[in-house]
Amino acid sequence: MQKPLRTSDLVFSASATDFSETLKSIKRSTLCISNRLRSIEQDSQFVCTVADAYNLPLVANERCGSWYIPPERKAGSAYFKSTDGHMGEWSFSLRRLNTQVLDVIGQHDGCVIVDSTRRGKRMPDALSKTIPIWCAVLNRALFPKQTNAHQLHSPPISVSISEHSQIEARLGLFLKQLQELGLPLSAFREKLSKPLRPLWVTQESILPTGPSAFDAFHPVVLCTSSRRVPGGEVSEGGYIQGAGDDSEGWARGLTSQSFWQNKERLMRTSENDLPDLIQELVGVSGLNVAGGKPVLIQPTTVLHLSAIDVAATACKEFDAVVSCGASEDTGLRELLKSNYLHLQCTAGKLGSRDLRGELHKFNNFFVSRLPVESILICCPTGKDLSVGVALAALCMCCDDNVYLGNLKTQSSMESITKALIRQRLSWIMTSHPSANPSRATLQSVNAFLMQRLSPPAAIQQPPPGANGHLQDHNRPVSTEASSALSPPDGSNILQAARPSSITGTFNALSGSWTVNRTLTSYHLGLPSGTFIGNATFTARTPTSRGNNVDAEYLYSETGVFKTSTGLEMHAGRKYIYRLQTGTEEISVWFVGDDGESAAGLGWRLGSDQLDGNGKIVTKGGHLCGEDQYDARYEFQRRIDQQEPSVDSFRLIYQVKGPRKKYSSETWFTR
Repeated sequence: MQKPLRTSDLVFSASATDFSETLKSIKRSTLCISNRLRSIEQDSQFVCTVADAYNLPLVANERCGSWYIPPERKAGSAYFKSTDGHMGEWSFSLRRLNTQVLDVIGQHDGCVIVDSTRRGKRMPDALSKTIPIWCAVLNRALFPKQTNAHQLHSPPISVSISEHSQIEARLGLFLKQLQELGLPLSAFREKLSKPLRPLWVTQESILPTGPSAFDAFHPVVLCTSSRRVPGGEVSEGGYIQGAGDDSEGWARGLTSQSFWQNKERLMRTSENDLPDLIQELVGVSGLNVAGGKPVLIQPTTVLHLSAIDVAATACKEFDAVVSCGASEDTGLRELLKSNYLHLQCTAGKLGSRDLRGELHKFNNFFVSRLPVESILICCPTGKDLSVGVALAALCMCCDDNVYLGNLKTQSSMESITKALIRQRLSWIMTSHPSANPSRATLQSVNAFLMQRLSPPAAIQQPPPGANGHLQDHNRPVSTEASSALSPPDGSNILQAARPSSITGTFNALSGSWTVNRTLTSYHLGLPSGTFIGNATFTARTPTSRGNNVDAEYLYSETGVFKTSTGLEMHAGRKYIYRLQTGTEEISVWFVGDDGESAAGLGWRLGSDQLDGNGKIVTKGGHLCGEDQYDARYEFQRRIDQQEPSVDSFRLIYQVKGPRKKYSSETWFTR
């Protein structure tokens, strides 16, 4: 008779555990730096073969593309984001117009744009969708009468018929957004003799063997440099698909430029010695970063951008210099004295946030030096913080005439709108294509400009005492009660204070927030999860057709949603908040497909009240079909020197219906 199973029969042996660790070790060794560099060199040979076959110059889609192009063969750079081609997120970037690529295309009757993607995909979304959208929109804008060139072209192997149709339906909106920038499209048209047409090439493609003639269009050859690896890299003999992608995670500071300058030395160095060699090369290249010349932001004749090291040698050419950085440049201060302004901004995202509080110094500095013929704005890279300062200057101090663009005393802040900000940013990006302002920098500039708007974009609160300035008429606010509610990070919130009215609550929402949300689903088709991101309440001219709306915000949030099953995805939403002082009411509206206009009422918020725990509560609801939407806002206000300001608030949101049932709790913190 067979013996019963024992515990030892059910426990994995040590050899099984060792085998698992062995597999992990093999995977790590496969993805080593030396294998990546060899894969990049191998793929670069294919890229050069494509350029020779089509007899066209190579353009890198940064940052990945530059790893695959030898510097002597690189004709230019482009910045087409794959996220603008993600399913349901298709977009024509008004921030990255990439008009510099038109110069290359016009001069050479086309170009080859190089990019790559990691294991499993045939080609990156930037090549399959983002650039085809760009081509179609530009064809509509620059060749309006050639309707046969207006259709969208996409690779059937990567884009389904349904997705193609959905993208094509949005092209009209993208064209309108481009036209609203007011750019000199005729100047772009002069660079091209015929429309653009994307073509796709992978390592599986058959390349032309002789001269190719494209009489009806400029070919934009979209080259996926790496061959597709459907399984794991372990079975590929050390080859890594998309080895140059996300270099921040593996290159240890090595850049594509340093790679090509030291390729032979890197390729013959063993894996064990590569980290030390890379550290040496990074140290040397760090001493020679930046360089170049100041860039004039057209159509102005005044504003220039550069890196700080360029400013040290070029400063004598300018009436004034503004620098952004962690510390003041003593050399510039000594040379320029009162004509030098330093904006205190630390490194990274914190520096971008610092910028919001420093921008007012630039306006005072600039106005006191009128008239000026030239100003240089610089930051460590010349591509981020300096761009933010220039954008604020163009919005506040630039002639309305787009073709003059001369700086003057501060313009009326009431004229600043999101459309104007987008237009001014397009001036910078077309003049300085390598500029790369971070999202945090642009949000800081936007918040700075919008917070300075005059009524009706922001309704003034009554003076102290007119309506119970730091407390309710009937109930003083206790510090003890205010401590009942704490934000997720556990920090203490100071004394709660009642806003003077629903107007005070509305005004308190203005600006940028960090968002931390927990979503609990009671429906099998909707997962629970958490959302972490950023949000802005941006003041704008009311878009309601009625006359009873006194002020309006466009609310926008972006971040990452992680489901309870571990799936992560980028997510975002928009609402419109409207204030009606006559009825003491805030209404919240869903936003339509254009991302700007109201599509339907979400809920209405009545007058605020103080609850027993010292929280200021504003709540409301709305029945939409068979679904009930209920929202509850709970405010805690931090007491400053004179005016109370909202430091954080919580939104509890519930939806109940036959097909929807979920609740969410969101913390907003400054």
